[in-house]
Amino acid sequence: MKKIIELLAKILRVFVPRRFGHLLNYETVSYLFFGGLATVVGLGTFALFIYVFGMSVAVASVVSNALAIIFAFVTNKMFVFESPSWQAGVLIPEIVKFGASRVFTTIVETLALVLLVDVMGLHAMVMRLITMVVIQVMGNYVLSKWVVFTKRENGNNTHGNGE
Repeated sequence: MKKIIELLAKILRVFVPRRFGHLLNYETVSYLFFGGLATVVGLGTFALFIYVFGMSVAVASVVSNALAIIFAFVTNKMFVFESPSWQAGVLIPEIVKFGASRVFTTIVETLALVLLVDVMGLHAMVMRLITMVVIQVMGNYVLSKWVVFTKRENGNNTHGNGE
């Protein structure tokens, strides 16, 4: 998997200005790649629950979002931030912090949308796209990198990428 992501990063660097090429490293490209897959999981399971199993929209939304978040956690842990430990002392805090960070960015995004759309009267879909990228994608990456999958106090690196 690592070789595929590194190849994808090299290909993507061709399309961005040289001064931004360093941003397309294994970690950021794998985060975007697996984030895209998590989106597919969320949308795919939502459609499956609605159209195949006949679930209500509310139940389908909650369950599909939960599955997408679980998928995102596992792929972020294993492939993006390479946190090797599955011991409870590492895993449980990571799960709690990951879930809390997702809830936090969802709340911030919702408040931003209310302000931008309902108060300021800006276009809802444009603001949703902007807040999704700035708050959800970038915010979740920063929180995952610096809060969720971090170095342990005793010097052990839980994400194993040398940082």
